[in-house]
Amino acid sequence: MIKNNTKLKDRKMTGIIKKSLVFSLLAAVSFAVAPVKAEPNVKLMNTRDCFTGDFASYDSWMKMISGGSSDKADDFEERLKRNRAFFKKKEFEDYQQNLECKNILYKVDDAVVNGFYIAPEGQSDLPVIIYNRGGNGSFGAWIFGRVYLKLFSLAKENNVAIFASNYRGTFPKFPGKDEYGGTDVNDVVALPQLFEHFPNVNAENVGLFGSSRGGMQSLLAVKQGLGVDSIVLYAGDYDFFEGLKHRPEMERLYKERIPNYDEEKEAELRKRSAVFWMDEIDNDIPILLIHGDKDERVSVESSIALDKVLEKEGFTHKLSIYEGLGHRSFPKKEEIRNEMMSWFRTHWE
Repeated sequence: MIKNNTKLKDRKMTGIIKKSLVFSLLAAVSFAVAPVKAEPNVKLMNTRDCFTGDFASYDSWMKMISGGSSDKADDFEERLKRNRAFFKKKEFEDYQQNLECKNILYKVDDAVVNGFYIAPEGQSDLPVIIYNRGGNGSFGAWIFGRVYLKLFSLAKENNVAIFASNYRGTFPKFPGKDEYGGTDVNDVVALPQLFEHFPNVNAENVGLFGSSRGGMQSLLAVKQGLGVDSIVLYAGDYDFFEGLKHRPEMERLYKERIPNYDEEKEAELRKRSAVFWMDEIDNDIPILLIHGDKDERVSVESSIALDKVLEKEGFTHKLSIYEGLGHRSFPKKEEIRNEMMSWFRTHWE
């Protein structure tokens, strides 16, 4: 089912009008109205060029990831050779010359959050992709090598600016705890408040991408007020009750990360399961779901179930199932990226 896309600023105005009408009607019949959730208090604390320190040159980076010149010189030389074969010097220097890459440190309420900003050098009016990672805590965190592999070519080849948060709790030295879909969602909701510090971005063209855990993170952020033009989700879990049947070992993670899990298991899982509350999200936001049919971590049935909900709620939506693909997108990286960018561009126009 396809319908015309409404631009972000028009949807915001429509939302304001709808909320005003609802408020007026409720007030007229003397119903109590719940207070509007306040935006998180956000402050950009610091930005630092990614290409500094060990990452200032190709040779210093290769030496660092190869383990340095240890006593076992032969082992070091072998690792260095493998890394040089995988990461090409010409490519590194091309990125260094043509990309702006910043480590960003920002405060969200009482938490301090690390992330990355990547954009083509010297460009303006760039559309934005908010890129929500998977994993939890430091597992799957954005570090230079992962940003290099996943985000550099995406920004350069498609002429987009990318904001990628690590979420609170990634680095124990910073205040804030990763609650796996709890207060850490504010770290995504907060990102547009940083746009003013990056004048080459176009805040009116914003696409949202979420991979694995990032799918939950993305939908929760939109539910909590993040304004975007369209959404692309890869291999997300949208029904945590069914997800636990597929992968029961995840409960150990939930017990560790989710506050009050033992006492409020059903309520907390429901809060994180989008199939139960998509009616609370503006159905003018087009959503593309991508999943591999051989995903061993999150069953493809998760995306199939959400797609049915999107149909019921009247969303512009599409489900793409990649035959033979597991949880990692790398084997179909180019195809998935092309589909994602086509979706974003369609709804930026």
